[in-house]
Amino acid sequence: MSFHLNSNFQNEPLRDFSKEEERIVLNKGFVSIRKEFPIQVFPIVSGKTKKTSVVVPALNPANTVEKIADIHYASLTDAEDAVKDSVRFFETWKNTKAEIRIGFLKKAADILRSRKAELTVLISLEVGKGIKDIDAEIAEAIDFCEFYANEAENIFQPRKRDLLGEENIYTYIPRGVTLVVAPWNFPLAILCGMTVAPLVAGNPVIMKPAEQSSAIAFKLFNILLEADIPSSALHFLPGKGEEIGAYLVKHPEVHTINFTGSRAVGLGMIREAAAQDLKFVKKVVAEMGGKNAIIVDEDADLDEAVIASLQSAFGFQGQKCSALSRIILLESNYDTFKSRFIDALQSLKPGLPEDPSVKVGPVIDSESKSRLDSIAAQFSSKILSKLNMGESQKQTGHFVEPIIFESEDPSSPLGQTEFFGPYVTLFRAKNFEDAIKIANNVDYALTGGVFSRNPKNIRYAKEKFEVGNLYINRGITGAVVDRQPFGGYKLSGVGAKAGGPDYLKQFLEPISITENTMRRGFIPET
Repeated sequence: MSFHLNSNFQNEPLRDFSKEEERIVLNKGFVSIRKEFPIQVFPIVSGKTKKTSVVVPALNPANTVEKIADIHYASLTDAEDAVKDSVRFFETWKNTKAEIRIGFLKKAADILRSRKAELTVLISLEVGKGIKDIDAEIAEAIDFCEFYANEAENIFQPRKRDLLGEENIYTYIPRGVTLVVAPWNFPLAILCGMTVAPLVAGNPVIMKPAEQSSAIAFKLFNILLEADIPSSALHFLPGKGEEIGAYLVKHPEVHTINFTGSRAVGLGMIREAAAQDLKFVKKVVAEMGGKNAIIVDEDADLDEAVIASLQSAFGFQGQKCSALSRIILLESNYDTFKSRFIDALQSLKPGLPEDPSVKVGPVIDSESKSRLDSIAAQFSSKILSKLNMGESQKQTGHFVEPIIFESEDPSSPLGQTEFFGPYVTLFRAKNFEDAIKIANNVDYALTGGVFSRNPKNIRYAKEKFEVGNLYINRGITGAVVDRQPFGGYKLSGVGAKAGGPDYLKQFLEPISITENTMRRGFIPET
């Protein structure tokens, strides 16, 4: 059985920053957005701005003297109001024609296209992501809107199976209020996909953005309202996850929790949802990270393997749940790959991510920097090589030196713990089967890669490598909507793949209606 892509869907093309006109637009965007600083970000419930006493500054992680925004944190009262208004509006939104909700998503995609420059510069300055990664992220956000709109067109066409004297209909209804708890590392794309999917399915949504990326989340929220999504169907609550998020996770009127983030938080939500005694089963959709590996076979193209490993490990400073954390090498090519990989690391240019030529920017915040510095100190004896940065750079922003570790123990934290930073560890394998065994011997099953020219080993990897997204002879980051639906299993997550044919159904209940049509007359309508 072959897998058919959505025939009405086309991925958004990427921009070419080698063209001077694109760089000019980009530079103008940085000048323009800085005139808005500090952006004022407020909680919004049913279109009403909520004033709060807790205001937290958002600082540029690459230059911490620059304030991006003032984030006004929502209160528990705001959260309760958002739930009540969502419940009140649910029947209206549920009964809004699917084609109208679909139209809102297509309009949102058009607005996102028109705001690429503005979105690019804000993401760069708020979370420290590189320009090319941001362009791919904006394209992904547009893709999510278009793809889920197209999928909804198919889902909301009831399936009929009629027999003589009997009519059978299979269709879907929305579940109810959906809480979206989003991460900071893909502050536009992941938040967008997590939000528009339940919305187009007919569920009111409460957006709880990550504290570190609330300004770009606010831009997205306003774009969705501009696309005519009713203000009672979508609410915006910036604030602390352990306060606002925890309150909403426990709320008895929240039917679905759509979460992307850490394993600890995700598992806590699942436990909390299971413990509640409600008149429905609260559903948790959770994407929770990985400890991802690339296996380099004996006959692999090492040039390609080095380039792909470099990008997969150090792109956006390793702050992707799909990022490469382990490289498992066969004995025969271990030393050659190691030498080339160390050399390649030194080719990466650190600096301000607003420069398109920069390959290594800052990590997200001081907490992340301290945690990563502590890990580097703990495993200092295992450091093989690192990219040295100037002290002045380290003082101005949250810069962490990318590190290549080397270990003989895949069961150690270097082989088991998700670091979420620019750290990767080399491991040896006796043979290809041993390499697969090492790769699988973790709690996660998110992304993985194999570089090999051996058809037998490639077949073996397809059958045995325990990952949700397997990449062969290419990097392991950069999944594209519809082509590579994204998500894992084991402790990497629970739920259908984002950007895939099953994703919308998580926010719907399937129903079957059967009518006996062999009746003798009708009661007249009054």
